[in-house]
Amino acid sequence: MARILVLITIFYVLGIILGRYYFTIPETVYLAVGALSWSTLHLLFKRVGLQVLIPLLLIFLAAGSLALNLSLQKAAGSIRHFSGERCTLVGMVEDEPLWREGDVVFPLRTEKVTVKGEEQPVSSTVRVVVRLDDPEWDGYVQSIEQGGAGEESPGIDGVGRNKAFSALSYGQKVSLQGVLYEPGERRNPGGFDYRAFLETRGVAATFYGSANGVTHLGIAAELSPLRRAALDIKAKMSAVLEAYLPEREGRLLAGMLFGERRALDEDTEKHFARSGVSHLLAVSGLHVGMVAAVLWSLWKKARVTGAAAFFLTLFFLFAYVYITGLKPATLRAFIMIAMAMGAVYLGRRRDLFTALAAAAFITLVYNPLLLFNAGFQFSYAATASIILFASPLRQRIIVFFDRAASLFGALPANGGKELPQAEMTADADTVATLTEALSPVLSTLRGKLSSLAAVTLAAQAGVLPLTAYYFGEISFVALLANILVLPLMPLIIFTGLTAAVLGLVIPPVAALLLLAGYPLLFYTLFVTEFVGGLPYAFMSVYPPRLHWLGYYYLFFFSAALWGRKLLHLVSIRRDRLSFYFLTAVLLLALFFTWPGVFEGSGGNLEVVFLDVGQGDAIYIRTPHGGNILLDGGGRPAYLGEVDGPGRSVVLPYLEFRRVKKLDMVIVSHPHEDHYGGLLAVLEEIPADMLVTSADESSARHYLELLNLAERKGIPRKIVEKGDRLFLGPSLEAVVLNPPANLYQGTGSDSNNNSLVLDMGYGEVRFLFTGDIEASAVERLLREGLLPRSDILKVPHHGGYLEAMPSFLETVEPQAAVITVGTNPFGHPHPYTLEALQEKGVKIYRTDWHGAVTVRSDGLGWSVEYMLTPLSGEADAAIHAVQGLKMEGGKEPFQVIKAGK
Repeated sequence: MARILVLITIFYVLGIILGRYYFTIPETVYLAVGALSWSTLHLLFKRVGLQVLIPLLLIFLAAGSLALNLSLQKAAGSIRHFSGERCTLVGMVEDEPLWREGDVVFPLRTEKVTVKGEEQPVSSTVRVVVRLDDPEWDGYVQSIEQGGAGEESPGIDGVGRNKAFSALSYGQKVSLQGVLYEPGERRNPGGFDYRAFLETRGVAATFYGSANGVTHLGIAAELSPLRRAALDIKAKMSAVLEAYLPEREGRLLAGMLFGERRALDEDTEKHFARSGVSHLLAVSGLHVGMVAAVLWSLWKKARVTGAAAFFLTLFFLFAYVYITGLKPATLRAFIMIAMAMGAVYLGRRRDLFTALAAAAFITLVYNPLLLFNAGFQFSYAATASIILFASPLRQRIIVFFDRAASLFGALPANGGKELPQAEMTADADTVATLTEALSPVLSTLRGKLSSLAAVTLAAQAGVLPLTAYYFGEISFVALLANILVLPLMPLIIFTGLTAAVLGLVIPPVAALLLLAGYPLLFYTLFVTEFVGGLPYAFMSVYPPRLHWLGYYYLFFFSAALWGRKLLHLVSIRRDRLSFYFLTAVLLLALFFTWPGVFEGSGGNLEVVFLDVGQGDAIYIRTPHGGNILLDGGGRPAYLGEVDGPGRSVVLPYLEFRRVKKLDMVIVSHPHEDHYGGLLAVLEEIPADMLVTSADESSARHYLELLNLAERKGIPRKIVEKGDRLFLGPSLEAVVLNPPANLYQGTGSDSNNNSLVLDMGYGEVRFLFTGDIEASAVERLLREGLLPRSDILKVPHHGGYLEAMPSFLETVEPQAAVITVGTNPFGHPHPYTLEALQEKGVKIYRTDWHGAVTVRSDGLGWSVEYMLTPLSGEADAAIHAVQGLKMEGGKEPFQVIKAGK
């Protein structure tokens, strides 16, 4: 009961999570009313204890859920009703624009929208992307909307920026012309949920326009003078740093002091991440604590004490936090420091867990969406871990240092040879004298190193799973890099902030200070580049599943609340128990993030039709753990970024599935929307075999794919009608098309020469048809090659086929998957859809359902999909087939030529 605020915060956070994924507003209200009635009833009968505590905690849980749902409703606003429309938006620039290569990005608080000449009031925040050079950029927009938000990239120089928009800044009221989009949801397992990403930042929609459609309307009435002043001061102080330092060092210092990471070059960010010191680039508790210490020292030297020192420190500290943007980490640090100072001032005992809970509760009441901010999660996980483990870990490290020193001192001199007694006495006196002289230095060094090591290791225990989840990498040299860099941070921050402030009034003094601080910045860059570049400095890992993160932190923070009670039940000393627990936590974190952990086929066949827009990408996971990729999506060359869907959809999915190697990659035919994405996939993931038809193409990107396979040592197998692909025990695919003599002179030879595969597992059959058209379909029907199949991949994205009724009559599919996206061809054709409906075939479309997954145990099959289409209910079909006896098969992953 002493830490009631900790429990309240935990339940409030739990309510936010439940509100995000499970609870609606009515359900939350019912819970709140029930809990309130329960507690009121017990209070009336004067019952206390758990009878009142439990409903009280449930009320805070309901409050968290309600706050989250209301925040999401406010964020969504009414702007999404106009999605897909070309319109004119009027609103206020809500933050400083991010200038990138070729475009500028900023949030716009909208006031009104004009569509087809009709003006409507709206109240939502929109993420605006304005192209600076070319108004025709549909391919660019499509890549962003499908691939997610590329938020941070190097900005263009100030001259180019001013030429584009001389007055575009916070508080500017503008009119924009362009197209409004509703952010896409997660459409593939493991994919990026762009809508959730924007919603948790209070953004409802995206807007794309060109520079010639922007009109400045002056300063908005809603502008906050205080925020405008803070942004101006930060811009001027950053300009001072960049004016008197080389470009790279100036931008680094601006990033360290004000969190301005947008101007940092990609290499610098990469080196900081791989050396495990990325936290230095974000204004965090380290920075706020140092500023507080400097301010307190200044008041002490100026003989300012008592309440004056307390409130002056808080005032200037909050000013710094406000200027840096009220980031979650700085808010946490400010609140905790304020509570610690208040406890000292009032003579009260400090409780770090209560202070941490208070900071989280206040921050999340202010904005519950911040819980899903990576900076919030990193800050609180690291701080909680440091509070828990830094002190006992430091004690164990000191013991280690002492034992190492005693071992070193016990080593015999002169390589172990026995010395004369006089020389031994002289050596002993010399060692004693040196030890006595160096003792204070060694003691101080031992204390500093043990503290740095303890804090670094404790923080790593808290954030390692998050690092793997967000960045897919973990650093093995973080301890070394932090020991080499962290001791310099107080001097860097003090010098940099002092110079930034003095630069506003006395530029020459600022220049001298920055000149003195330049070697420290150069050293920091050198250390991060050197340490981050060491062999095995980091390891790429597969991001852990979200539920494993939940299990990890449930275990982690349970120890924070109830770990002390455990101490009374065991005989191990408290410092040792904490040390052993931290070791177990680190090993657990590594286990959760290690490649291939908790991933298996479960003995079933999985066929996943990925949503790559207008294109095909089909992942097959065999019952024995094999990985096969049939096509890889892609984009037509005239839209640019041919491999875009492979990089933004297929690769993330394969990483999500922990695929370390592809046993077979199959290209149905040489069109970009089928093979383009494989250029990105095969660059990153090794493959044992590339299977294609004999149909050759002179297209540059297809030749690049074949050259890439040759360079990577991937053998190419050319197949034709009658060949068989053995994919594992009881799993094979028979090639039905193309014939040995390829089609020539048809409407589309390449489409008709697509690979058609009949894959069977037990009694369940799949028919993959590529993009075959009329000529190939008619031949397959005429020669009686089409088998009865349970699952049909509809030919050519559902395009028009006159013989579709006969085709369906022969194949008799129970479910059909149409891989289709936004396209100018009218796919899927109404005639095809009507034929499927007349036959009673269940239709799944990747443009409606997102990724479609079919699972089979050889006896039956089931279908799952990512999205529920608006047009109606689409229940997963499960068809049980009885009487199958499973048998062994040939050696897996072979191509057997016809007649052999």
